[in-house]
Order: sequence, then C-alpha cells, then structure tokens
Amino acid sequence: MGKFNQLLGVANNLADSFVSVTNIEFLKYIESLPIEKTKLFEIDLLKENISPKELSSEKVKKVIQNYKDWFLSEMKKLKIELSDIDDISIKVSYKPGKTFARYYTCNATITAKGKDYTKKVMSSYY
Repeated sequence: MGKFNQLLGVANNLADSFVSVTNIEFLKYIESLPIEKTKLFEIDLLKENISPKELSSEKVKKVIQNYKDWFLSEMKKLKIELSDIDDISIKVSYKPGKTFARYYTCNATITAKGKDYTKKVMSSYY
C-alpha cells in the first residue's frame, strides 16, 4: 500500500500547479468570465469535465487534457494502474481582491481503492 501514499504528493503537485503561474493563461481566462460562474468550479480529470458546464471551451478542454496526460505519466512512474484510481477531483475557488489581487484556493483529491488523497493550496496574484 506504500505506493498509494505517494498519491498525496501527486495531489499536492496537481493543486499547486493548477493555481500557479505556470497555469496563468488558464486562470486569466477564468477571471474574464462572469464571477458568478467562476466563484467555484470543479474539474473531473478522469472524465475531462468541468462544472458549471458554461465554463467548457476549447481552451479549458486543452488544459484539462494536459493535466490528465501529466497525471497518467505520474501514475506510470509510480507503477499505479489507472484502474486503481476511482476519481480525480479538482475544486478551485476564485475571489477577486479589493485591489488588483486575485485569490485562488485549489483542492485536489485523488481517490484510489476507496481512500481519498487530498491537498489544499492557496495562492494569490496581482
């Protein structure tokens, strides 16, 4: 069961990179959409879905596919079969600041063999 504990690190990397400067183009795209739609959104990485559905676009689909490809390569390195993964959920909340700051919270949860491996990351940009 030791290799599954490494999923906590994968969840941390997933959450951290999702709201990091490496994903700034996607974050700026989300910021350009109506705040009531982007206040909280959820991505199902295995099914490549985002909710609310109104956020789905070619740009979003490409980002989701890139993260799924990265995740699959991590599973291959860890020698974890995709059939062992039940769910991968990324929940991002976005809140514009009082000045020019933007605040993000990202929870990434990987469920494998009935156990959740969750990491929460917060970040902000100006």
